[in-house]
Amino acid sequence: MLGHSDLIGKDGMNEAPFRQKQQSKRRRLSAWVGRAFPALEEHDFRVLWLGMLPGILAQQMFFFVNGYFAFELTGVASSIGVVSVGFGLPMLLFSLLGGMTADRYSKLRLLIITEIVLVTGAVIMALLVLSDFIRLWHMVMIGAVMGTAFTFHMPARQSFFAEVISQPRLMNAIALGGAGTNASRVLGPPLAGMLIGVAWIGVGGVYVLIAVMYALVFLGFLNITEPGGRVERDGITGFRSMIDGVAYIRNNPVLPVLLALSLAPIMLGLPYQALMPVFAKKVFHVGPGGLGMLMMVNGIGALVGSLVIASLRNLQRPGLVQLTLGMLFGLSLVVFSSNEHYLVALIMLFFVGGVSAAYLSLNASLIMQKSDSRYHGRVMSIYMLTFSALPLGNMFISLLADAFGAPATIGTGGTLTAVIVFLFGSFSRAYRNI
Repeated sequence: MLGHSDLIGKDGMNEAPFRQKQQSKRRRLSAWVGRAFPALEEHDFRVLWLGMLPGILAQQMFFFVNGYFAFELTGVASSIGVVSVGFGLPMLLFSLLGGMTADRYSKLRLLIITEIVLVTGAVIMALLVLSDFIRLWHMVMIGAVMGTAFTFHMPARQSFFAEVISQPRLMNAIALGGAGTNASRVLGPPLAGMLIGVAWIGVGGVYVLIAVMYALVFLGFLNITEPGGRVERDGITGFRSMIDGVAYIRNNPVLPVLLALSLAPIMLGLPYQALMPVFAKKVFHVGPGGLGMLMMVNGIGALVGSLVIASLRNLQRPGLVQLTLGMLFGLSLVVFSSNEHYLVALIMLFFVGGVSAAYLSLNASLIMQKSDSRYHGRVMSIYMLTFSALPLGNMFISLLADAFGAPATIGTGGTLTAVIVFLFGSFSRAYRNI
């Protein structure tokens, strides 16, 4: 007859191989992640990246619910552009100031302050919606305040990535930042669309959730210590600092081309996302859930595209690769806009998301790699200045959609994107030979 100790011994012998097998699997997975995404091996970057994911998800949900609610509130597509301009106009006005501030002062402190503003804006939106006092001009004004905070937040966040990561892993870190954004695009729209459809949550409840997620990021920032002594300051302050940043970009042989090549797709191509509520309702005849699915597959494609760029090693001709991706982005929009079948649209949006995210991830990585660390904040503020064209593009495209229809408008924008990227990219030998 076996004693208790004998049973324990046999159980232990049976469990030991299982534990060893599980440990071996974890080691192989860890080794694969380290090879594919080496930036995650660095503790400071990993903590920062993971801590910011709730805020990125909240941002994607905010853009979704704002566009959806503006369209439902007014019934016209141009209202989507109006609220987009409210958020994007501060980016156009204050982008250079945001970059200068990020280069001169504590990036972590700047991130904390701007996160407080984002939390406050989401709370006010929630209260207005829940009390049924909300009007379109409220959305524009609150969006402008939050857009101003975002104008200071983004240069600080992007350049802070460069401070907490080693230089050889910078491209991987920036691409992972884009992957986090695109993963949020996968989850944010369908989550917001699903919650909007729940009677006891609705639009107001979604804004409450957005405020909570912003608050989580704020609490996370309080547990991060800003690294010291990694970045040299150039000693230039005030308005002269902004002028010096512009001069640095102008005299760089590649940066002006990279910045310009981000403008055409942002102005003419990316506004397709703002018109998804119109496509969902008037072309594919689906509700909030169907709209969320359109945005989800688009986000999945974008996630795949950004992860592919993050995992690439020793890319020999990134300029030519980006040029090809930009042309594919424009042409895929043409195919999407000419289709009236919902399932085909889902497939095309996956491809559109993949090539556009790969294009923009590669563009942002090259911009950071080709700029001096002393100018990272100002360079990224100029890069954000090109993104300020997105709300303006949303407004322009939404007006055209009211006049000529969403499919014709997006098809034309895609054609112009492919042509402009090809012509401009082919013109610069320095860009092609990066």
